[in-house]
Amino acid sequence: MTKFAPLFDSPWQGVFYTAGGSLLISDLGTTPGASSTLLYASIPYSGHAWRDVLGYMPVKHVTTYGARQLAMQAMLRARRMVAAEAADHVFGLGITAALRTSRAKRGDHRACVALQTPRKTMAWHIPFEKEALSRLEEERKLADLAFELLLAGLELSSTQQPFEPTEIGECSEATSVLFADAPAIIGEPGLAVMPGAFNPLHDGHQKMRALAEQRLGQRVVYELSVRNVDKPHLDCVDLQERMPLFSSDELILTNQPRFVEKAELLFKKAGGTYVVGADTIQRIDESRYYGSHADRDVAVARLAALGVRFLVFGRSIGNQFITLERLHLGDDLRALCEGINEEDFRIDMSSTQIRAASQRTDS
Repeated sequence: MTKFAPLFDSPWQGVFYTAGGSLLISDLGTTPGASSTLLYASIPYSGHAWRDVLGYMPVKHVTTYGARQLAMQAMLRARRMVAAEAADHVFGLGITAALRTSRAKRGDHRACVALQTPRKTMAWHIPFEKEALSRLEEERKLADLAFELLLAGLELSSTQQPFEPTEIGECSEATSVLFADAPAIIGEPGLAVMPGAFNPLHDGHQKMRALAEQRLGQRVVYELSVRNVDKPHLDCVDLQERMPLFSSDELILTNQPRFVEKAELLFKKAGGTYVVGADTIQRIDESRYYGSHADRDVAVARLAALGVRFLVFGRSIGNQFITLERLHLGDDLRALCEGINEEDFRIDMSSTQIRAASQRTDS
């Protein structure tokens, strides 16, 4: 009986993305019985490899957040690789590390490990004593620790975890459907929706919503998608942090990244209005948002056919406050838009600036 038996004998199947601790992959792959658990494994070392896995380039790699993003993508891949009846027992393991190398490191030697299942996100920060071990010794130690954490996170081991989780979040059974590929929505959308990351929800968002409700003469709900084209996907930690910012009747959750896909889910019966900022409508107009100019044209035509409109608020972009009138949009998309004047709404603070200010305060 090997140390891998508790995992191999369980119903769990998973994908491993290990930018560090990659000896775990060879350990698993050279042990009889691995095919019952190991679906796929990859070692995303370079920045380009990270972009391929995540869909964007992270600002920092060796963080628990970076490991969580690897784990999320691994879990989503695992879910696509198994039959529907096995989807509740898939996991993704993400590892990222700053270990001994051929040059002296300024920072600490450390690793971050994350586990993602359909119902749980866990992340651990693992410190190493600087220059105390060889690279091979660090890799060996990390691989062994990561496997211990995996067993603990999947509740397959009764031994005490070597490290307590730095971050942990749980998703309800209802919320976990958002991690499937099939379009899903939680909540009642109505006819006007304000999509966003809301990280955090702030006064500007609330004033946009209030003015939009006044202008449209109908209720507006916030929409938070767990999948995004050019931003990180949301995991259970993110959802656990953000959902309490809203009252239950003002928020809907979806898993559709592009606006045309959201519209198929939200507005197919009677059309509807998106409440967006000028920066968002500008992205919707860009071909790279879809893959090609032809795909962009098809998407905008479909939005029009579905009866979708956009109520566009000004946003600070660089050193300027940009409203709809100042944007260069395709005529087809502009025909679907109505702008809010700067005199009626101007707030220069963004979620990004609020997060940056909070980080400076914390440090």
